Amino acid sequence: MSSEYDRFALRESVKKSIRFLSAPVWKDYIIRPDFGLQNVTNDEELDRYLLEGAFVGLGLHGVGTASMSAKDADYGVVDPDLRVKGTSGLRVVDASVMPYVPAAHTQAPVYFIAERAADLIKEFWRS
Repeated sequence: MSSEYDRFALRESVKKSIRFLSAPVWKDYIIRPDFGLQNVTNDEELDRYLLEGAFVGLGLHGVGTASMSAKDADYGVVDPDLRVKGTSGLRVVDASVMPYVPAAHTQAPVYFIAERAADLIKEFWRS
């Protein structure tokens, strides 16, 4: 966020996301803005909000909503082969399978999960 362009790009990205999520199709899914965004009414407030780290510093990495567990565990959503428990033909291949937020950015672990999933899926179809 050291240049005006960085601030502009992030501000416009957030504004476009808010505009996208304001579409009628999301009416019953999104109740209100969160994380302090409901108090932001203009660009200056949004810049301040972003620069103070309220948005970037939250550590909002969407993990654990479909967490992985052992095949025979009665908790967790997917097994170690990324298959959704109790179904057939359905896998989850994203950060939601991580049971915990990693102590780093989620991008590298998601790449690892995707590469592993590709190997698992290819192996399944070859056998």
